[in-house]
Order: sequence, then structure tokens, then C-alpha cells
Amino acid sequence: MLATRPLWKAHRVIWSAFNGIACGRSRTLHASAIQKSESKLNDVPISRTRNIGIIAHIDAGKTTTTERMLYYSGKTKRIGNVDEGDTVTDYLPSERERGITIQSAAITIPWNNHKINIIDTPGHADFTFEVTRSLRVLDGAVTILDGVAGVEAQTEKVWKQADSINIPKIAYVNKMDRPGAGFSRTVKEIIQKLQTRVVLCNVPYFEMSPENDPLFRGVIDILHKKLLKWNPEVDPHGKNITIIDVENERENYPDVFEVVTKSRESMVETLGEFDEAIIDSFLENDEDYTKIPVSVLNEAIRKATIANYLTPVYCGSSFRNIGVQPLMDAVVSFLPSPLQIHVPEISSSSMKSTKVKHSKKKQSVNREIEVPATIDSKLGLIVNNNPNLTLALAFKVMTHATRGVMTFFRVYSGKLASNSMVINTRTGKKLHIKRLLLMHGDEPEEVKQISSGNIGVITGHEDDIQTGDTLISHSHLKKGFSELESNLKLLPIEIPPPLFNSAIEPLTAGDEAYMNECIKILTREDPSLKVSVDQEMGQTIVSGMGELHLDIVKERLVKDMKAKARLREVAVSYKETLVNPGSSSHDENDSGTVSIDIEMDSFEGPASETTFYEEDGAMIIEEDNNIIILEPLATPGYMQKAVEERRWKSSHSLEDLQETIVQGCLTALQIGGPIFGLSLHSTVIRVKNWDFPISENTETSSTLLDVTRSAVSKYISSNKESFGILEPIMEAKLYVDSDIMGEVSHDLTQRCQAVIKSIEDESTQNLDALTWANDEAEKIYLPADYTLKSGQSSISFTNKKIIIAETPLREMIGYLSRLRSITQGRGTFDMSYIGMRRAVKTRFDAISKEFNFM
Repeated sequence: MLATRPLWKAHRVIWSAFNGIACGRSRTLHASAIQKSESKLNDVPISRTRNIGIIAHIDAGKTTTTERMLYYSGKTKRIGNVDEGDTVTDYLPSERERGITIQSAAITIPWNNHKINIIDTPGHADFTFEVTRSLRVLDGAVTILDGVAGVEAQTEKVWKQADSINIPKIAYVNKMDRPGAGFSRTVKEIIQKLQTRVVLCNVPYFEMSPENDPLFRGVIDILHKKLLKWNPEVDPHGKNITIIDVENERENYPDVFEVVTKSRESMVETLGEFDEAIIDSFLENDEDYTKIPVSVLNEAIRKATIANYLTPVYCGSSFRNIGVQPLMDAVVSFLPSPLQIHVPEISSSSMKSTKVKHSKKKQSVNREIEVPATIDSKLGLIVNNNPNLTLALAFKVMTHATRGVMTFFRVYSGKLASNSMVINTRTGKKLHIKRLLLMHGDEPEEVKQISSGNIGVITGHEDDIQTGDTLISHSHLKKGFSELESNLKLLPIEIPPPLFNSAIEPLTAGDEAYMNECIKILTREDPSLKVSVDQEMGQTIVSGMGELHLDIVKERLVKDMKAKARLREVAVSYKETLVNPGSSSHDENDSGTVSIDIEMDSFEGPASETTFYEEDGAMIIEEDNNIIILEPLATPGYMQKAVEERRWKSSHSLEDLQETIVQGCLTALQIGGPIFGLSLHSTVIRVKNWDFPISENTETSSTLLDVTRSAVSKYISSNKESFGILEPIMEAKLYVDSDIMGEVSHDLTQRCQAVIKSIEDESTQNLDALTWANDEAEKIYLPADYTLKSGQSSISFTNKKIIIAETPLREMIGYLSRLRSITQGRGTFDMSYIGMRRAVKTRFDAISKEFNFM
């Protein structure tokens, strides 16, 4: 433990938004200076812009840290706290009441002549989609870890998500003031569990209390060789900091000087393996680790971080207002600007997508073509060699209390100006963008333009923009778009399938209209939330990612939006499918002029991997993994001949009629199966023949739609015994101690009806990577940590087992509390969706009991 000494030559300073590390005098940033910087914030060049996300496990301190960043940057005049429910980024009533983040929040702050766009993301597993879509538009991330809990399950999950798209990261070990907080233990877990090299940029500094307890008072800055002591007795808000030069005060602080020396030596050795400039500087400075200039170390750390070679590590206690300013310095020093990112994933196609083609299957989808894109050292991303092309990605939609629908977007190339026209490449629709905003929590600031590399907001356009849409524009308004540009698609965001259902119904018939309006707002904000209507039961079914997800939906509907509605208990999302194909089905209108013949079949697994999809005229209906096959020979020959000879007289084109058939099939699929009226899944509808009068306009396309729907419905009703139930199956990974493994396995197989696929030692997974991580953890110097066991050289996983099982999702609802009970709180688990699987007889009987009309 590092003891305190008299501060003979210490300097006391005020850390301000544009000071960085200042020494020797006090300075307060005047309000006028803050306002001046605010007005110029949107003019900060792209090289001094940072787009970062705050990611971590739930309750690690993401929102608390973000609130301090706001305060120290001058954006707010007081510090908001989660416990008091007055934070800027957690502004939803449900967030403030529960003390958790539900929606991602975007804010823009100034710091040290830079602009930082921050997205504070949720930590709960039910809101992983919020994290996923936010990561798409980030250039770097700050991973916050609880110094007591170390690396937790959700931390690993979001870390891997960031790794998969090459996002550089800084690690911040928070809550160092709490009993049991272990900096060195947590750093070891970062190396071993997250499998990354690290450099310690600062380490914790403790003083002993009169009761001989360690008190966290500040950090030791390894790069600048300073001891930073926060002075809460002078300023409880954390701006008053005493800075001590460790080299000059080595006699008064021998322990601190030793930590600096050893940490610097370890830092140089780690960086030297990556950057030869470090070795050259080391040799030029008499092979003295402490003499290598800060500028050389900063540049090496920056390069290594952006290359994802290592992770800079910082520490602090955000709640106690200690250590946040150095972390903000690290964001601008080590995380990349939009000029230093990888070229994002961009796709385009040679034609507009059409759902129906009666010829070869390969013609029923767009042909992907290469999109030239480069990063210009001054302008940022340039797409299709066109510096005037503006490319933006809509990554979030929310509804503001007074300003209505607000779409968050990231500009990747060019600049988006207010009062301009953009095209949504998904719909091809032109949109007039009247106003652009920068967001400060839920408080907007109007700006004239958003330039490349920045995050902004569009207001209005309720139904015109969805999450994941790509928006394009030209700085020269008269210039048109090429076919490639008109079909550009940026960073596609995959929406996971919702697995939990809850029925919602208005309290009275008069409350239904407002309830539906509120549901529409929620689904627009959250694409992972799905809504369907059970026609037979007259209920609206809301589907989400988890129990908490749907619980929050209920709270927002009833408490926030004041909708008079009630939600039933959460249930699993089941589907129906055809088990045994039957004969074909025929239907026609009264006059016999419009007719259709269909057959049905089914399959297992993803539709794109089946032989059905290889057939001519096949198309996938992705929402429920269905396939519709419009056979080329199903279209009458006289129709094709009429098209070829230009003798077509009907007001409906052939493509329109084929599209109508598809829509009729879709409607029938959504009406549901014969057992419980659930949506059909993994089902094939094959159109064998159809007819429609084209020589005169005696029939409308709605007749063809009705006949198609009726043919499918007839097939379903006449083959009721041939349908079965599909239920979602999950792969569950349970991490338990070996001594309790037998009891957990038995509980899984008996109570949860799981099939155990394997049981592994945690240490055998990625053995090479784990060996490397253990070796790396041994090489690096870590200061003394009383939470590390004496003589413990590495974190042992040998007594941990991983039980890998496939289990019905229904049986895993609420399982965490049971697992904790069995393992005395030591066991954890995570699940991933495998797919829908046909329920066997015993499972069918259990599922039937969930439906009150059975």
C-alpha cells in the first residue's frame, strides 16, 4: 500500500476542459469561455473529432462516468447521479427509477480542443441490440470495469462484439474506492479473459486512514511521472487536484517512484515489440526507461491502440469524482479520429430489388457489386471516387417529448446540410431535411450542417426512416446519382429474432386507438420489438428479447405514455409448421376467371441453406424463415407471349400480378396455422398454376389476392393433422465449479429438459490463446494488490467447468435465480439462439397448457 508523505513541493491545480494536465497554478474556465467553445463545437475539424461508446456490464458505472465527463467538459453545471435519478443520459423515467440504462444516449462535449461524440449504452443482456447498433457507428470505445467484480459476462460479450468490427478500446477500472476493489487482479482478468495486451497508463494511489484502512485518493500517472491527488475536502466535485512530480519527490514518495519506474519499464518493453521508435528512443536516452519522452510513448500507444495491438488501462472512482479527467485525456490521445478508421462495410447492387421473378433464382436478388471507397487524410471517407457524395447511416430512432420523431445518424462521407434533400436507398424516396441537431442527452442544439465523421439528429419523417437505413445526398443539388450510388448500403444491422411474447390489450374499447399509437412509437424506436395481432383471440402480441425487455415496454406504455392497457405474463414465442405435406389446393373466383393452384411443404434450418431456395422462382420471406416458389411454368404461356408481343391489355402488369400472388401467400402465412393460430414458420408455398384475365379489365388485382389467400387457407384447414409446433431452442453455456457440476447437470436435464452436448474444462477452450494470455499476464508489471492471493501467478480456470447444452427457451425463463441458488451465487450462464425446432409429443403437451383456450 502506498503511504502519504508531506507535500513540500506539490502544486494544486484546477483541471478544466481545455487544460489537460496543468501544473503550477490554479485556473477556472469562465462561463463565457465555455459558451464560446460551444458555439464553435460543430466547427472542430475531423482530425480532432472522436466517436466513442461507453460499454460495460450492467452497474459498472457507465452512466456515472458519462455524467462526470459532461460536468468536467463544461456541458453541465452540476453532476447528475444515477441514485438520485437526475442524470442527463438516463432521461427516461424507467431508467431513472430503476437506475439502469435502457436506451443509448448520444451527447457531444468539448475536451482539450477536441470534440467527443459519446454514446452511453445499456449493460443488461436484454438490450444487447442497443449496444450492437451503437457499435456500428463508433470509432473507439471505453470499456468500464467494476474493480470489485472484475471482468463480468456482459463485459466479455460487448468486448467481443467490438473486437469483431475492429473497434479500438481503452479500459477503465472503476470503483477503486470500494472495499475489495483490486486493480491488478482486474488487469490480469482483462489480459486473460479478454485476451489483449495492456499498458498501464495510470495506477491507483492509496493513503492509510487513522483506522489503518486504505483510502483511494488519486492515481499515479505513469506517462508523465506525476502523482495526481484529488482534494475532496477543498472541492468535492473533483476539479481541485494536487499534482506532484514523482522524480523530484522520490525521497518523499519512494513507493510511488518505484511503481512509476517498474510500470514504465513494463510499458516500454510491451511497446517496443510493436514500435521500433520506442527502441530507438530508449537507446538514445542512455537506456533509461524513465527518460523516454512522453510524446514518443503517446504516439506509440496511439498507434498500437488503433491497430488493436493493445489496450491502455486507466483507473478511478467516477462516483467519488476521481480519475475521470485523465480518462478523457486518453480518449483524445489514443482513440482514432474518423480519418484513422477502417473503411466501413459498404455494399451496392446493379438493380433495384424485386420480390418476384419468374425466371432463374439468381435473378430474383440484387447482384452485389464492388464499391470503391478510400480514407482521405483531410476529407475522411470518399465513396465511389466522389468527394461530393454524402453518405450517412441512421442507427437509432427515438421520440422526443416536444420535438417528435428524432433519427440519430452518423455521416461517413461529405456533409449533410439543413434544408437539403436526401434519398433513402432502402425505399428510393426523396426526403426534405429541414433541421439538423446535435444532442446533449435529451436536449437538442440546432446546427446548420453535420460534417463527415460526426453524429447528428434529423427531426420528423415518422415512417420514412428506419434503423439501419442509408441516406445519400450531393453537395451539388443538380447532380444526379449513379445506379451504384442509389443502391448503397452502409454497415447492415442485423435485428435478432424476438423470443418472448406478451399479450397486450386496452382496458376499454375506447383506449385501443391511443394504445396502438403508443405501440407504434415503441416499435419505431426499438426494431428488436415486434408486434402482431392474434385475429382469433383479438389480442395484440408484443415480442421482445427478454423478460426485462417486455417489462420495460409495459412500464413505458402505462407509466410514461399513460396508455390504459394491461400486459399478460411473458410467454415464449412459438410458431407452427407443416409436418407432413398433403395434396394440392385449388381456389377460384365465382366466375372462374381468376384461379390458382398451390402446394405446401416444410424444411428445417435456415431457408437459404435448403434445396427449395435453389429452385427457379424461389424467394425467402426472412421474418419467419418461409419460402415462396413461383414456378416459371405456373405463369400461363399466353401471358408471357402477350408480354413478348406487346399485346398486354390489362391495367395490371405481369410483375404486379406476380407480386399480388406473393402478398396473398404472405397474408395467409401471417394468419397462422390450424393449431393455435400461430404464424407459420419454415414453410414452403409452391405456386403451380394461376390464371387472370389480361385481354380486358374485368377483374382487379384484389381478386387475385383473395383467391391466393383462400387457396392457402383451404390447404391449411384441410390438413390440420399435418401441422406441428416449433419452439425456440437455445444453446446454453453454464460456467460452474467442478464440485457442483453434477447437480447442475441433473437439474438441466430433468427440470429444463436440456440435452447436454459436452462438458469442458474452461482452461481447454482456446488453449493456445489462454496460454498466451497467462504468459502475457506474467510478463507485465502490476503493483501490489491485496485482493490477489499470495503467490497467485495467474487466474486459474482449471476448477471451472463449462456445461454446453441445448434447451427449450421456455424452460430457461427465470433460470438464473435457480442456478445461483444451486451454486451459492457462483454459477453464471449465457444463451444464444440456435433456431426453431419441432416440439416432440411431451413438449407439445406442455406447450398446450400455456394457451388458455386449449
